[in-house]
Amino acid sequence: MGLFGGGTQVVPIPMDDGETELVREVATVHPGTLSSIPGDLVLTSSRLVFAPMQGKKAPQPITWRFTKGKSRTKAPDALAAAGAKSPPGLMRPPTLVLTTGDGTTWEIGILAGRRKANRSPDNARARDRIVEAIQGRLAD
Repeated sequence: MGLFGGGTQVVPIPMDDGETELVREVATVHPGTLSSIPGDLVLTSSRLVFAPMQGKKAPQPITWRFTKGKSRTKAPDALAAAGAKSPPGLMRPPTLVLTTGDGTTWEIGILAGRRKANRSPDNARARDRIVEAIQGRLAD
């Protein structure tokens, strides 16, 4: 199936005991580039996961964890901050930026659906919705 085929699936995310999915949005890592990786950005009760589309060369899911309480760490897999970044454009969807404990940033494009045009205003609303949810989880 092609990228936009009806049977396209993301790599499954195994859930831990007691873990629940809170928000899921269509996403892409490295948006607007030739190395763009499509998938879903999934916020759970204990972590944030980018699940790429299934395929022969699909990368492993990328996981960022939330630290307990207000403690901060310099770990590369610990999520420190999230915020809206770029507005939608012709060649890329609206993006958010994640910052990890070691200062690494990840820019991720968000779409309201797999068939949504990059410039659709629905995409910015979807991006803002997941940014708000991630920031709320970071504040816990």
